[in-house]
Amino acid sequence: MTKFNGVTVIQRGNRPSPIIPAKLDFYNYIAGALSNPFQVCSVHVFPNTAFGTASPFVNQTPGDANYGLVSSTTTKMVFHNYKRDDLGNRIGFDAATTDEAMASESDYTGDLRYSASSIFKEEAGHFSVILQPSGVYFPVSAGGVNGWSPRYNNSASGTGGYIDIWTVVHTEGSKAQIYVNTFNMDTANTFAVTEPLEVTTTNKLVQRYVQLGSKKRLQIQTDIVVDNEPIKQDLRNLMETGSLLTNPEISITKLNESPIFDARVQLTGTGTAGGFTSDGVAIDSQGTISYVWDTNSIAPFYNDEELGGTMGVYEVAVRYNVAGETIVSPRFKLIAR
Repeated sequence: MTKFNGVTVIQRGNRPSPIIPAKLDFYNYIAGALSNPFQVCSVHVFPNTAFGTASPFVNQTPGDANYGLVSSTTTKMVFHNYKRDDLGNRIGFDAATTDEAMASESDYTGDLRYSASSIFKEEAGHFSVILQPSGVYFPVSAGGVNGWSPRYNNSASGTGGYIDIWTVVHTEGSKAQIYVNTFNMDTANTFAVTEPLEVTTTNKLVQRYVQLGSKKRLQIQTDIVVDNEPIKQDLRNLMETGSLLTNPEISITKLNESPIFDARVQLTGTGTAGGFTSDGVAIDSQGTISYVWDTNSIAPFYNDEELGGTMGVYEVAVRYNVAGETIVSPRFKLIAR
């Protein structure tokens, strides 16, 4: 599990369930770099009835202008962004990927059902939607003579396999195309045992060196061992995949040996002890916590501290919750050279 604007969500690879918001990410690469397409038109969720393909739900009439695009109306959920007037009222849909047109993470509050039918832009080329149990959406026909009605509820509310179809226009004037992904909704994050969980975790920083001037994704691997003997092995195996980890945070600190500089300079944080922050922190289905560190933008969190240069030794630590416990990892050394 992770946080999206402070709300707990489960990413697609971490076994989402129908009772907790599921976060479906989409990364668009152009020439190997994350980049915005011209438009992200919509995201449709359908049951996975054709082995992960979209064939039952797209136009398959050769020569038709909409050949290969979504045509089915049996969708479980639809996401798209709204065009608004100067007063903030919905006046249509807007597929542009500009910051002004797209919803941002701060627009999602978890308890506002309509915020969960938007497509969120997290950074250039990185988009996401939140499949929320209480989600409500408007069909593409809304906003016309009938006003903003009818509205539909998210019906991807049962366990099973689903596909999410992203309709994207890469360049202005080009034909829209679709990208099809799969995910499962199950009860893997819901289980019952006869005694409190006892777990042991170990962490390891994958990188030892980072070249200054690079923008590198730091990876901290997590191994989980469930120590309760009475728990059956199949359930124990499920728990030890990383799905128990929630609320990952990271702390980066610069170390200085020279007495003329601060010995420890905090780079990350929110003003709390330890310098931990959840901003930009991700966790995958195996429990690996990651954070993209831009070495071109190294600066002290507190303005009155002296960095002492960017080259040198840093400490990286993570903090996360597991089975009702808050775990702080050892501080791993990382050399920027």
